[in-house]
Amino acid sequence: MAEYQIPAEQWASETAAARRAGFRLLVNLTAVDELGRSDEIRVILTLENPETRDRADLVTRTSRGDARLPDIAHVFPGAAWLQRQVHDFFGVHFDGGDNRPLIHHAGGAPLRKGVLLEPRQAKPWPGAVEPGSSEPGRRKLLPPGVEGAK
Repeated sequence: MAEYQIPAEQWASETAAARRAGFRLLVNLTAVDELGRSDEIRVILTLENPETRDRADLVTRTSRGDARLPDIAHVFPGAAWLQRQVHDFFGVHFDGGDNRPLIHHAGGAPLRKGVLLEPRQAKPWPGAVEPGSSEPGRRKLLPPGVEGAK
């Protein structure tokens, strides 16, 4: 599988070029919060050429503070749903696209690493063993998604 780093401003044009090059099957569109490595959200579009079975990952990065990319649903109509999902979970806005929420998250994009998960703070961690510990009663650790957790 080939991976291509695409500047955010060329996202739509490079996606259209990949389609013209034979990558007509949209496999997936997802994102990764790069918190701790950079102040960016990495967006990955996986495409396949159905004749050769070659796959390509088109990867771009957008700022966490203003996460925006051009809409690519005009190139791959199936991307509309996946863009809404990336918008919902990571807060990436697709300019010209349908950014309506799929699920109401009550504040924030839940798959961003900096988002605090309220139910995890309000409810004690289940079970006798704390996360990261193999024995009960050791130093108390906070579960993932709670401020101060490691």
